[in-house]
Amino acid sequence: MNSRGASGSPQSPTEGRHAELSSRLTEHAYALIEAVARATDTAPRAPSIEHVVAMRRELSDYLNGEVLPHLRTEEEILYNFARGAGQGTLVASMEVDHRAMLRQVEQVDRAASPLDAAMAARAVLLLFALRIEKEEEVLLPGLAQVGIDAALVLGRPHHVLGTLPRT
Repeated sequence: MNSRGASGSPQSPTEGRHAELSSRLTEHAYALIEAVARATDTAPRAPSIEHVVAMRRELSDYLNGEVLPHLRTEEEILYNFARGAGQGTLVASMEVDHRAMLRQVEQVDRAASPLDAAMAARAVLLLFALRIEKEEEVLLPGLAQVGIDAALVLGRPHHVLGTLPRT
């Protein structure tokens, strides 16, 4: 994710969107983590349980409304090209990561305690970072090596929005 062109602009067709998703996901996850950590304070300004619930809901809404649709779109488009380019093993590995992330998103939504939700939020951050790094550093360069221009494949408005067009 760190490779940049001479102009300093993102080199891959997904890097800018990934940076945006990562930044906002980090903000939401750490808002929940901090709220949970501070909720146990005895200080008068400790967050209320309602604040913790609100932070959890905001994280869940962002995950389900932005992050997961984006990842599903990439899977449906990029993974099919990668399989066709002989990168089936890499795709299988990334699908395992994706399933692990989905389980953690579900845990954020359904955790029995705020602490469990905060731990799941941290796991989501780590799995998302792993997923993005694999895509940026391994999958996209592998597609480029076999002549697949990911910018052309992903350069459609539906990718920016994170959803596939309906036919």
